Amino acid sequence: MVGKLQTMKVTRIIIGIVIVAILIAAAVFVHRDKSKIHDLPEILKAGRISVVTDSSSVGFSIKDDSIFGFQYELIKAFADTLGVELVVSEHNDMKTCVDGLLKGDYDIIASFMPVTTEWKSDVLFTNPFFTSRQVLVQQDIKDSAQTFINKISDLANKTICIPENSPFKMRIEHLSDEIAMPIKISEVKGKSPEQLISMVSSGRIKYTICDEQFVTKIKMQYPNLDVSLPIGFEQHQAWAVHTKSTKLLSELNDFLTDFVGSTAYWKIYRKYY
Repeated sequence: MVGKLQTMKVTRIIIGIVIVAILIAAAVFVHRDKSKIHDLPEILKAGRISVVTDSSSVGFSIKDDSIFGFQYELIKAFADTLGVELVVSEHNDMKTCVDGLLKGDYDIIASFMPVTTEWKSDVLFTNPFFTSRQVLVQQDIKDSAQTFINKISDLANKTICIPENSPFKMRIEHLSDEIAMPIKISEVKGKSPEQLISMVSSGRIKYTICDEQFVTKIKMQYPNLDVSLPIGFEQHQAWAVHTKSTKLLSELNDFLTDFVGSTAYWKIYRKYY
């Protein structure tokens, strides 16, 4: 009987030790996970800020030995004011960008995001850069051999191509509900909105969507395209940071308030629009 009690006692001790070890390991994991989220003091201490943007002329592009992009130049100006190194990653998949931000892989999503309830619980948005709505991109061929979309209801049973996990997807789904007819969505992996616009111009796909902000540029670059049909209401467009990066958000908003609209800003803007 005594031996049995001793065995039970030892077993309880072992179980207790195992539980404590698991709790310690979990605490260490949580601490490490949280430590990946860098607010402004950690960024300044490390001397480096990591951002993610889309691969396009308004995001981030490399040609020959030159790096360019509207949002790249803006975030580079911000990094310079902080005196830190800028580390840039490219992703056209917005879900990948948000997931990376939540894990601490990136400090800022420096890619224009519509300020919607879809993301508001996951990220903190900067002050908006501008308001814009979505427009349909299609070839400007109005003859019997081509299905030209004149009004929203004409989109019934048509297929619109968008980047994978694009914020445009929700708008198309709502549009389908509004016209009470299905609108098919084709999510194209690894393609930016600009690349899909080029594919419409060349005839590889029929329809895609872009922000109205880029319409003038698109018409200059692709004169065979029509972008006259709006399919959404105006939305604020902004960058995003982690919900724990409140000091970074404040510093970034202060920078944008001073920089956007300045002579330096308009010099950059005129290069891309």
